[in-house]
Amino acid sequence: MKNDDINIPLCVDLDGTLLKTDLLYESVIYLLKKNFFYIFILPFWLAKGRYFLKFKLLEFITPNITSMPFHQDVLDYVINEKSNGRRIVLVTATAEPLAIKAAEHFDVFDEVIASKDGINLVGQNKAARLVELFGEKGFDYAGDSYKDLFVWAKSRNSMVVSDNENLLNEAEKASNVSKKFIFKRDKFKIFIKQIRVHQWVKNLLIFMPPLLAHKTGFDDYFNVIWAFLSFSFVASGIYVINDLADIESDRNHDGKKNRPAASGNISILTCLKIIPVMILSGYLMSIMALGINFTMILVAYTIITVLYSFRLKKIYLLDIIILSLLYTSRLIAGGVATGTEISPWLFSFSMFVFLSLGAMKRYTELKGLIESNKTKTRGRDYYVEDIPLISMIGISAGIVSTLVFTLYIDNPDVIKLYNSPFYLYLITPVVLYWILRMWFIAHRGMMNDDPIVFGLKDKASYIVAAIIFLIALGATL
Repeated sequence: MKNDDINIPLCVDLDGTLLKTDLLYESVIYLLKKNFFYIFILPFWLAKGRYFLKFKLLEFITPNITSMPFHQDVLDYVINEKSNGRRIVLVTATAEPLAIKAAEHFDVFDEVIASKDGINLVGQNKAARLVELFGEKGFDYAGDSYKDLFVWAKSRNSMVVSDNENLLNEAEKASNVSKKFIFKRDKFKIFIKQIRVHQWVKNLLIFMPPLLAHKTGFDDYFNVIWAFLSFSFVASGIYVINDLADIESDRNHDGKKNRPAASGNISILTCLKIIPVMILSGYLMSIMALGINFTMILVAYTIITVLYSFRLKKIYLLDIIILSLLYTSRLIAGGVATGTEISPWLFSFSMFVFLSLGAMKRYTELKGLIESNKTKTRGRDYYVEDIPLISMIGISAGIVSTLVFTLYIDNPDVIKLYNSPFYLYLITPVVLYWILRMWFIAHRGMMNDDPIVFGLKDKASYIVAAIIFLIALGATL
């Protein structure tokens, strides 16, 4: 560090520079999590300007800054400069009360300059304020966005926190860039992870109705492929909504804190752009290829899932019932797409088996709480004391599902599809074994949060699936 640096304050931006996230968007998510119907009021607040919006949000919520992701390299640099005797100033467009909380959390700043007195401290306003306080070229500034170009142009030295090559070039034209914090990310890989393409495998349930009905027509499978794609796009958009709704609880979860949104590897603004693109693309495919009836199923699925993300998941028991219904809706979608009638017994089997798996997911989460010395799940109304009851519900639902499956096999409409239908009864003990085995694994603490994802990685599950296929094939021949 040069001697004259001590006399030059280091001014550091907050959103996107020190923090990996933006407190304005975080505040919006907190508000919608509190009451989703604020979404209809937000446009009116925004119409009065960002300054008004920032302070209005603080009347209702206060984001938890302590759990938010930050750039460790930037913080280390700031701490080092502070240790060398340099004055460190937090300069941010965030509303002043929230900026002060951020400064208190990081405990490295000597002063806070933020939005107040009707001035949104961004871009030219920020540059003018710093020149007024320190003089032109009388400060160094660390920032991350194009709006910071106005500030860099007035600073002595610039620190750029970005992986945007164009922004880096513009910053070098506007000022003397003394340090670059470049965080290289595989944006495509992050995008794929954010929309959870690996979860599309759940939508293979859409293929079940035509397969079980032994349909072989080209049109049926042409339609079911379109159904799969449109459902997957919509589901991916909703996964992003769910990740935003759970962003704080995910940050406090050992397994979920590395999700793109929670970790700050993808911005909330980008997520808000992804949501309509994915959902509307799914609707468009549905309308063009499958018609209004299938599209209405997607709309209903969207509404129920959004309600689940923001409200229903907080209600114990109702959450796992809704989950089982959402899985079963994929069977209904496959039936509508191909004109296949869904047996009430198949519908009931699906509800019970996914109720069992939903309970297993909650059971696993609660088991994890014991290891972390916690007593209650964040964002859900379950306590560790509920473990015996949850396991009883889940195991009972699993056993009932095998009984219902037997009744499904006994259906005359099913029997007539097979030359040797008696063989189908052999599937019942295989399904029962798989469900009970999954519960044993969960009980032993070897299950991850999602039993379906676990099943996709479990060799025994593939063996069970192969046995069921061979039995069904034998019954057909």
